[in-house]
Amino acid sequence: MLLRVIRAFTLFLLVMLISATACSVQPRIKPLVVIQSPPSGSQFREGEQVLVRSTVTNSVRVVRVELVVDDQVAHTDSSPSTQIVFPLTQNWRATIGSHTIGVRAYTATGEISDPVAVSVMVLAQPTVTPVPTILPPTFTPSPTPTCTDNATFVADVTVPDGTPWMPGQAFNKIWRVRNTGCPWREGYQLVFVSGEAMSASRVFPLPQTANGATADLLVAMSAPNAPGIHTGVWRLRNASGAFFGTSVTVVIQVLGEPITIQTPTACSGAPSISSFTASQTMVQAGSTVTLNWNVANADSVEIDQGVGRFAPSASAPVKLLGTTTYTLTARCGGDTTTAQVTVSVPFAILGSMAGTDTPDVSGACPKTISFGAVIIVNAQGTVTYKWESTDGLDDSGMLSIYFDAPGQQIVTTSWTLGAPGRTYSNYWKRLHIFSPTDVISNQAVFTLRCN
Repeated sequence: MLLRVIRAFTLFLLVMLISATACSVQPRIKPLVVIQSPPSGSQFREGEQVLVRSTVTNSVRVVRVELVVDDQVAHTDSSPSTQIVFPLTQNWRATIGSHTIGVRAYTATGEISDPVAVSVMVLAQPTVTPVPTILPPTFTPSPTPTCTDNATFVADVTVPDGTPWMPGQAFNKIWRVRNTGCPWREGYQLVFVSGEAMSASRVFPLPQTANGATADLLVAMSAPNAPGIHTGVWRLRNASGAFFGTSVTVVIQVLGEPITIQTPTACSGAPSISSFTASQTMVQAGSTVTLNWNVANADSVEIDQGVGRFAPSASAPVKLLGTTTYTLTARCGGDTTTAQVTVSVPFAILGSMAGTDTPDVSGACPKTISFGAVIIVNAQGTVTYKWESTDGLDDSGMLSIYFDAPGQQIVTTSWTLGAPGRTYSNYWKRLHIFSPTDVISNQAVFTLRCN
């Protein structure tokens, strides 16, 4: 019996994660689309490349994903493989006015995702001094390598796209990239190529990184003085001067007036922190809160998590993607004093989908039907759920699954039923999530015809 369940589960994963073979029938499940950036309400400049990052999730292959601007298809991408979760970035060149940007996904079985969209405002482009084009230096060509230089973007470790900053505020941008080509050795660089560098230097050496390993690339930056959206694009360059791999970008929103850091004429002894607070301590993911503090007898104040360096008494907006603890460090010479504040983002379900590998089956009964469902969450935590079936038949007891980080996991079950001569039309199973929020998946429908 265990071998039969393992084989059924293996078949289920092959069907859900790869693609249906010519002789199988795929479940018809709507894909789930989540737009990570830009956030709704973002502002851009005319002509700017708007990067729309989204994730499409489905149990069968997503054949194409459309970027839709004001009900017009602006860009189409095909899924490169049969994967449950398909992250992608699509570009749209901004035009003046208010726009609705949506992402629409299509599966191999013809299902279309529900509408998902954000609203953005595009402003006229101010007159700016063009950034000079950086030409690669001349190098003596090295022998033809046996591998090809390549790199893929993994994550924004700090400063996700759309993070708000005050004018002139310092921050550290860190990209995580994976080496998918030749080892990176001496002479490999991270180079600014377009937009706004927001950094004193435009060329940084890459750490030596083996094929398949990841590297965190840090660039110390400062927000421009002009309010609005600011974007910088960087590329990786090998020792021969050739660019390779995907581009990495920094996209920030500058708010308010510049912060003037005033260094006291003198301080002595340990600094005094009278307060360090957040405007809210519990927010939804993607919300912005303001950190406020009052410090005396200090010559510098710095907040971690890439927030930056400030005046002894000031404030700073920060964008929350997950529960974060901020540490303020006040310094007077060699003496330091610290304080902390935590802003929590509640654990929540981002989506759930169910499917079956046998939507239409006939033969000798009883038969075992296999099911699976994808659960997507925004943070660490435990999900409590149970499987429900047609007319309350074969309901499972309460179950749970633990997530140690944001992401998705697959849960499975099976149902053995059938009596000779009977037909079970449009029977189904679905996943009912009870915590952290009440979510009911689609119904995984099947028909069983018993001989």
